[in-house]
Amino acid sequence: MNELPIKETKNSLEITLCGKGSCKCPAVDIHLDRDDVIIGGKEEGFTTFTKEQFELLVNEVKNGRFDKFIK
Repeated sequence: MNELPIKETKNSLEITLCGKGSCKCPAVDIHLDRDDVIIGGKEEGFTTFTKEQFELLVNEVKNGRFDKFIK
């Protein structure tokens, strides 16, 4: 699998979900100064989660909830 493009600063993290090297991939965008996490891109549209909702999603991923669907 390709390495994901990651831009990290002191206050923010953006991970582009790009599996094929295209520049039209969605990203996960999170900032210390913002209450929401934004996922998406111009082509796909954007979805906004609260940090609490995003944490719930991350925990489900960590616990293997989606494993049977992506293997």
